[in-house]
Amino acid sequence: MIITTKSGKKHSGLGITFNSNASLESVNRWPDLQYEYGQGTAGSRYYSYGAGPDGASTSATSSAYGPKFDGQLFYQLDPVTQKQSTTRTPWVPYKNQIRDFFDVGQTFTNSVSVDGGSDKTTARFSATNVTNHWITPNTGYTRNSIALSVNSKINDKLTINAKVNYNNRNSDNLPGAGYGNQSLMYWFIFWQPNANLNWLKNYWKNGQDGKAIFYPFSSFPENPYAVSYEFINKSNRNSVTGNVEALYNVTKEFSVQVRATLDMGYEQRAQQRPYDAGTKYPKGSYRTQNIYSEEQGADFLLKYNKKITHDVNITATAGGSMLRNNYNRDEVRADSLVYPGVYSMANNAGPLVTQPYKSKYAINSFYGLLSTSFKDYLYVDLTARQDWISTLATANRTDQVGFFYPSASMSFLPSEAFKLFKFIDYAKLRASLAGVGSGTTNPYQTSFNYVSAGSTYAGGLQNPRTLSNPDLKPLRTTTLEVGAEARMFNNRLGFDIALYTGNTKNQILSRTVDQSSGYNQAVINVGKVSNKGIEISLNGTPVRKANVFSWNVTATFSANKNTIEQLADSAVVLRNGPTGGGQIVARVGGSMGDMYGRGYLRSPDGQIVYDPSTGFAKLSDNLVYLGNTIPKWKASMGHDFRYKQFNLHLLFDAQVGGVSYSLSNYKLAEQGKTTLTLPGRYNGIIGKGVIQNPDGSYRPNDVIATDVDGYYRSHYGIDNAEGNTFSTNFLKFREARFDYSLSPRLVKRLGLTRATVGVYGRDLYIWTKWPIFDPEFGTLSGSDIVQGFEIAQFPSTRTFGFNIVIGI
Repeated sequence: MIITTKSGKKHSGLGITFNSNASLESVNRWPDLQYEYGQGTAGSRYYSYGAGPDGASTSATSSAYGPKFDGQLFYQLDPVTQKQSTTRTPWVPYKNQIRDFFDVGQTFTNSVSVDGGSDKTTARFSATNVTNHWITPNTGYTRNSIALSVNSKINDKLTINAKVNYNNRNSDNLPGAGYGNQSLMYWFIFWQPNANLNWLKNYWKNGQDGKAIFYPFSSFPENPYAVSYEFINKSNRNSVTGNVEALYNVTKEFSVQVRATLDMGYEQRAQQRPYDAGTKYPKGSYRTQNIYSEEQGADFLLKYNKKITHDVNITATAGGSMLRNNYNRDEVRADSLVYPGVYSMANNAGPLVTQPYKSKYAINSFYGLLSTSFKDYLYVDLTARQDWISTLATANRTDQVGFFYPSASMSFLPSEAFKLFKFIDYAKLRASLAGVGSGTTNPYQTSFNYVSAGSTYAGGLQNPRTLSNPDLKPLRTTTLEVGAEARMFNNRLGFDIALYTGNTKNQILSRTVDQSSGYNQAVINVGKVSNKGIEISLNGTPVRKANVFSWNVTATFSANKNTIEQLADSAVVLRNGPTGGGQIVARVGGSMGDMYGRGYLRSPDGQIVYDPSTGFAKLSDNLVYLGNTIPKWKASMGHDFRYKQFNLHLLFDAQVGGVSYSLSNYKLAEQGKTTLTLPGRYNGIIGKGVIQNPDGSYRPNDVIATDVDGYYRSHYGIDNAEGNTFSTNFLKFREARFDYSLSPRLVKRLGLTRATVGVYGRDLYIWTKWPIFDPEFGTLSGSDIVQGFEIAQFPSTRTFGFNIVIGI
């Protein structure tokens, strides 16, 4: 794969381009929350913030199975005194007020580029500034970057190119993610329909500023304004990337290219936690991480291109590369502070805890390519590559560190070889057989290594939680692909279709193991996985009137099916979900991404079985198959309309066939905060399904569940993974863009080279049955982004923007 970046252009004078973009983003989809009942349990007939004249306190629960909003007067919170009000106040819902906590995000991007050159040298310089304020209070970032590229033709044989990019990304506060009291979405899940958001803006307890946080209800979450303004996550990263390349044409046919690259970054992170930041940090916390990363590379390429005969051309390429990666993280923790609000290591109340981490790995490679062509209609390519990677070595062996993978491909152009039908402008057939090898870039997985003991014993070491694999082998994939491409009707209609089948052996993954072994996970090679799939792209121009109007349509479709054919064990648990026994499990005959968990006990005809005494849904004793987290197919369709200087672009895409577990749905439904928990309150409910009779037969369920809270917990509670697993199918209005470009005549009269203004929108609408925000989510687990388990995801957003480009 060859990547080409922007470089300067030869023209008289300097070419200057200004690009300015402003965009606004807001939440594009919300869970369906209920505002008919307030805080409480068991259908309580009254509400009291703390014990009062009406009875015991009902304000400590996170559930919303309390009184119906019906104009009553109760003793509620007085936000001024932060105690129970002295008079009764109206019992009302604050419908959708929780949405007001989220801002309209703003992003402003401005850039300027200058390029120019002579016969011998061209250069391009650009500078970009990005300022972002995100949708949650007191979050955002700024990014400044500059780039310079210079291409110089020293003489007829030697050309030297150099590129350098500097980037600074700084944030005074990044939002905390996940399911825990330091996350805003944790608060979102626990907020009450009868609570006024404005009550929380004074987030310190009266008379205890900086020492005690005020949160009036459940003890689980924190005050969201305190999280936004006191739970600070800082980041400042500087990075430099660059390369220098020299190309020397020894002869007309033979050339030598050498290149050196550098990718270097230094990041400073800090996390500040105030006093009363939960049970873990009663006296606050201050942590810092200094992270240095460096990746050096060098490669050479020898290229020989020769026209052997009038009909035959041959190109031979051979080269090699080396890569050296270094990573260093120094972390210091002060998890108890002497003085509140003073974030300094000198303010630590106890011994500082250090958690250093260093890693290195290296890759060396040699590769070659032989390409031949015959009469511009038959092409054959042969490649071979040998890699050696240090992460597969141990102190005792190096026999697994190298892996060789060849490939062969052929393409045939019937449109060049034969006289086809007149409506066929271009036709191509292709086939390839390719091997790919890969090792892990996560070092130290092949031998036992102690890890930092952290706060357990400052400066000490402890046994690792991941079991290493001294026999780790490189991944190998072999793929056979055939395809066809054609353009017809004066290039008005075209298609590209590819069919492939492949086998992957020894995929490197981590499996969950019994913790009694002393480990949480073990590094393994997964046996053999086969993949079969299809990829299709279509393009057409239904309407085309030169220089006046055109309508172009593009569509894509891809589908893949994978099957696990071999494993060392009959089943391997690759990842555990948060609740309900949810697991990603690899089984022989199954697929990567298969999800299992506790689910409903069902009758032989598939109906849910209910408990005859309570009316609750019964759960199976064993894990059940819930679906696969990987979509079966994806598709997209785009439309581009052009009328004179006006352009309109529309894009839709979809995915079908995957499922995921939603922790947010489980917790919201368990607490009675979604509309699906409304039926049956006060009157009871009969679940749709059957009751098992003493003789083993089944009858339609006729038992009224009077404990509505318990009924919905049986469907959506912590033990039922199936009840909280939903389809991730969606159709998205992904993008719309409308541009106007000044005509070349007007641009020239204004002394410009180009001028374009446009408006756009992205992620404008989602059609889906996913119950929370966006089915296209990713959950952060350590440094990995995990599919299959949604855990307190942030809202998805739609973006509207304005863009202007001016060239001088």
